[in-house]
Amino acid sequence: MGIETAIIVTTAVVAGASAYEQSRQQKAASKDRKEANEVARAEQAAQQTAQTRQQIREERIRRAQIAQQSQNTGVSGSSGEVGSIGALQTNIGSNIAAASRQANSATAISNLEQSAADHISKGNEAAAMGKLATSLVSLGGAGVGLFSPTTTPTTTAQQSPAEIPNPYTDNLNNLFGPRP
Repeated sequence: MGIETAIIVTTAVVAGASAYEQSRQQKAASKDRKEANEVARAEQAAQQTAQTRQQIREERIRRAQIAQQSQNTGVSGSSGEVGSIGALQTNIGSNIAAASRQANSATAISNLEQSAADHISKGNEAAAMGKLATSLVSLGGAGVGLFSPTTTPTTTAQQSPAEIPNPYTDNLNNLFGPRP
């Protein structure tokens, strides 16, 4: 009875430790994914800021060039100058809005991917716990079969103690094979 109990307990402990380690590693991976997503978002925001500044810089340069050309040709304040500067402002506004929309979309996609990864991780944890429970139940079933007799002696009053069959031997032989 001692070795079989030790095997069952050892198997349960190993299964529990395995499930715990799997859970711990999945949580660590999830944390790393979140951190990587934050770094990516920060980098994307920095790139968007740099791109916006560059576009504003180019728009100011172009506006100054238009104003200077209008001044040089004597048409300063004309509808052509005002229209050109208005078109520049519209274009820069459109470009900045598009860049902002792309950044917002990328952030939303990143958040959804992280959420999906978290759900997968939680599902894997639940599956590991289910496997552990199944293992424990099956070990419990093996334990019941292991320690319950398969044959009941009809009468032992007429037999010497050495002749009484051991009901546990058959179960052990079924599990581990005959002993030498």
